[in-house]
Amino acid sequence: MAAVTVSEVLRRFLPDFLQGRPALGQARRRAIFAITHCRTTVMGGHLHACGGCGTREFAYHSCNHRSCPLCGRGATFEWVEREMAKRVGAPYFMVTFTLPEELRSQFFTPAAKHVYQLFFAAASEALAETLASPRWLGATDSGFTVVLHTWNQRLHFHPHLHCIVPGAGLDSSGRAVLVKNENFLVPQPVLRTAFRGKFREKLAALTTSGTPLPGVPGAVWEKDWGVHLQPFGSGERAIQYLGAYVSRTAIGDSRIAGLTEDSVTFRWKDRANGGTPRTATLPGVEFVRRYLQHVLPRGMKAIRYYGFCHPAAKAKREHIASATGCARCP
Repeated sequence: MAAVTVSEVLRRFLPDFLQGRPALGQARRRAIFAITHCRTTVMGGHLHACGGCGTREFAYHSCNHRSCPLCGRGATFEWVEREMAKRVGAPYFMVTFTLPEELRSQFFTPAAKHVYQLFFAAASEALAETLASPRWLGATDSGFTVVLHTWNQRLHFHPHLHCIVPGAGLDSSGRAVLVKNENFLVPQPVLRTAFRGKFREKLAALTTSGTPLPGVPGAVWEKDWGVHLQPFGSGERAIQYLGAYVSRTAIGDSRIAGLTEDSVTFRWKDRANGGTPRTATLPGVEFVRRYLQHVLPRGMKAIRYYGFCHPAAKAKREHIASATGCARCP
């Protein structure tokens, strides 16, 4: 029995989904077209011919849409290679920012792209300003790479930012500084408070500018926000971990366990119980709905580089590497 693919599931249930839904935005329409026509006659193709034996093989073109489950593997490998080559000789950390559930409706409005931009800005500014404090790293010129994820294992909308952060930077005098403890970057409560304050300030400014957004319960500003810090040694494992997701979508073919006329079953890991493997069965229309909510607004960049981790900041990165050592050298 042939394995079921995500594309097959989407093709089967998309017509029913579209019948009962309001008009979709341009980004989701483009994603639907790309996914359902990837590697088909609609995309065209090219003919490979061997000059020696005369063997010919036709290959259909890929859509290369970031929401397509068939595309992205090559880009993932290239990203990992580039990030590995950019490492400096400092302890690395993974910092994860997660928005409370009460704020997630903000991403399903005409202003969704602005809210995503706000999310990146609040997290990056809070992290950079905390790293700049003389009480902690003291790096007025820090660097980090930020990757956006919007899903959890059950395909629910769960927006969070993973930041790969080298524990190094440059102080106000241009001298390289390094964390004193390979297991400590900055205090979690300080960073959490800074992130919450930045997001609140920027959301208020966006609302004041005339952008219509859903109301926010006042209690959300009093609760603890999800900010998690974890040491990651030389950074290699953190890059490899995120590399599995940077150019892939919410679910891959290997997780589809079954398909019926009106439902789809997929595998997921129960993180709250040690990653226990489980399965979930959803109506086909609900599966499509969950899948499409992870399509980002057009032109939205899901990976961003800050400070000396930016590709264009090679000189600063080499200066820091010369003072801290190169993570690639034995």
